[in-house]
Amino acid sequence: PQAALKSRLKKLYTLPANQVCADCPERSPRWVTIIKIPPGQQNCELFNTNGAAHTAGCFMCLECSGSHRRLGVHIGFVRSVNLDSWKEEEVLALERSGSNAK
Repeated sequence: PQAALKSRLKKLYTLPANQVCADCPERSPRWVTIIKIPPGQQNCELFNTNGAAHTAGCFMCLECSGSHRRLGVHIGFVRSVNLDSWKEEEVLALERSGSNAK
C-alpha cells in the first residue's frame, strides 16, 4: 500500500505548480501540510475543494513547513514527501484540493 501511495504522491509532486513552495518562492519543496478545513468553508475558493473534502494539502519547503507545524494539530499537520508513511486520506486531500495549483 505505501508503494502505491508514494507513486501517487510522486505524480502530484511532478506537476509544475507543486515545484514551488505554496508559501514562499523556494523551489523543490519536500514537505506537505494537510490542513483541516473548518466547517462551512468546504466550498471556499481558498481551499479549492468544491465541497469534496474536509482537508486540503499543499507542498512546502522545510522552513514554511515548520511554521505550519507550529499552528498545532487541531489546524493541520506536516508530512515529509520522502521520510514519512502516508495514509490514503492524506494523499486524497492533496489530489482533491489540487495541491499548490490555485
